[in-house]
Amino acid sequence: MRKIALILIGLIALLALAGGGYAIYSMFLAPKPHAEDEASKDPPPPIPVKRPAFVPLEPFSVYVKPEGQPVREVIAIFNLEVPPDNVPKVNEKMFMLRDRYIGELLKGPPIEVPARFTAKDLYSLRDRLQKPTDEVFGKGVVTQVLLLNIISPLK
Repeated sequence: MRKIALILIGLIALLALAGGGYAIYSMFLAPKPHAEDEASKDPPPPIPVKRPAFVPLEPFSVYVKPEGQPVREVIAIFNLEVPPDNVPKVNEKMFMLRDRYIGELLKGPPIEVPARFTAKDLYSLRDRLQKPTDEVFGKGVVTQVLLLNIISPLK
């Protein structure tokens, strides 16, 4: 009887050691299948987006009519937002664009603005200048016309 008890205790100890060995192996030594699955599930890196180029324009005179004040001249500073591949096309025809902008900015009555106005009050100019821009370069060559600032000369 004593031999059977010793054999059973030996078997239990052997199983405990085997189980502990397997636990240590699976926790620390075995390769992690989850790491491979997670790496394969990651989306591919995004395609780098080309940042737009900004082509500066020379300042243009714009006539405004503030509420209750006489007509006055302000200087508007514009940039063109252009995809980088289109910059040579834009620079090549810039002289034509300047002529069209001058004609567009001088036609019609002065722009009505509040007595204390900012560049935001003249954002309608961007929309007015987009049409001649598309006519000179074609659609999509210039993403948008940006009004950066206005300067009011001292008098």
